[in-house]
Amino acid sequence: MKIKRLSAMLLSLSFALVVSACGGGGSTTSDSAAQGSADAGKEAAPDQIVLKLSTWQTDAKAQWSKIIPEFEKKYPNIKVELDLLNEKGDSLASMQKLDLMAASNDQLDIVELPYTNYSQRADIGLFEPLESYIEQDGYQYDDEYLVDTRVNGKIYALPSSMQRWFVIMNKAMLEEAGLPIPTDWTWKEFEDYAKKLTKGEGVEKRYGAYLHNWPDYFQLQLMSKPSDNTFLKGDGTSNAKDPLLKANLEMMKRMMYEDKSANPYEDIISQKLAYRNQYFNGLAAMLPMGDWMVAESGGTDAIPATFETVFAPLPKLEGESKHYSPVQPTYMAVAAKSENKEAAYQFVRWYTSEGLEIGGRVFSGWAKSDTDKLIDTIVGSSKDPSKIDVESLKYTINNTVPGSAPVPVKYAEEAKNVVIPEAELYILNKHDLDKTIDSIDQKITEVVNSNKN
Repeated sequence: MKIKRLSAMLLSLSFALVVSACGGGGSTTSDSAAQGSADAGKEAAPDQIVLKLSTWQTDAKAQWSKIIPEFEKKYPNIKVELDLLNEKGDSLASMQKLDLMAASNDQLDIVELPYTNYSQRADIGLFEPLESYIEQDGYQYDDEYLVDTRVNGKIYALPSSMQRWFVIMNKAMLEEAGLPIPTDWTWKEFEDYAKKLTKGEGVEKRYGAYLHNWPDYFQLQLMSKPSDNTFLKGDGTSNAKDPLLKANLEMMKRMMYEDKSANPYEDIISQKLAYRNQYFNGLAAMLPMGDWMVAESGGTDAIPATFETVFAPLPKLEGESKHYSPVQPTYMAVAAKSENKEAAYQFVRWYTSEGLEIGGRVFSGWAKSDTDKLIDTIVGSSKDPSKIDVESLKYTINNTVPGSAPVPVKYAEEAKNVVIPEAELYILNKHDLDKTIDSIDQKITEVVNSNKN
């Protein structure tokens, strides 16, 4: 009965997911080629354990074709086959496929998933509790990892990458405007920079900043808090009444329509503007963004880098002495249905410590990671390292304090998405601000109440 109940819940979950924008890049032909080359010619020996690594992250983003062979060299009795859940790196489609696999007879061993998709699956028994494996390994979880992955008091995953936010900036445009690279600034100073960096008119206008239509941008100032830094408080209730949400919406509207230092919101949605194109094509001088953009600042096959990018911490709040950034971990778990849990855990532990750094694309959630060395690796493996200012990047990473990052509640994604239509009504001048805040609070509270046990 328990298995049937879990299968039903997983099938229901796969059709109830709500999509939100994510920072990952899409798949390319090279991703498929990399996966094929990683698996080609690696027939498992009779005594080998064959594991499936199910993830939404493409080879272009995660560099599995570099990482998996290194694990197999160290553990020759284990063969790891990459199971790319969606060739385009679409997290929604990937989670739907994962749920269907979990409810079927498909092999499932190692699972990597985004931070907002973890707790709901841990809660219904998709993952194996890891306490006994950690105890056997002889380490203390809190000494080894930077974020807590506990759900209902149990550890169901280890954090792999740990995404932080900062501001990337076109160095040449800063110099042209006579502005120094910010090292200690507030959101008011961010607005001032945007005004000074704005130049021109019409289709060739350069905006001082680009603010995308993801939910994250509606909560930018909340993200500068050390805790309660999302639309939900740490206890899972609505955080919409925090004055910083109101201040952030005011800032966005002011920049877009009074200062005209950021793209008008209707252009973003009607023209389906892409943040990469706006920044790398020189149409925006600044971009608040996650740290996956470090490697991309050296250019990609799709969008070459033609200028040097510098980095600044996410602006701090007035009266705050430190620069904070939320952290958004990626979780790696052992599937409860795996027939080779020990071997699967062995890969999870290896990857979330030394293995992730081999890829040289993202920052680690491992407490013993050498951040400066990892920055050098990420920059060195980029397409054109000369286009990345390493000094400002190291300063930014080392002087940004991670905000508290409790595991998102199972309805976190749903709560984020109800904010968008309400916030848009204010930005587009269809609702006043107080009504907007009340509506956001009401919508989030409805989500919270509908998910109570």
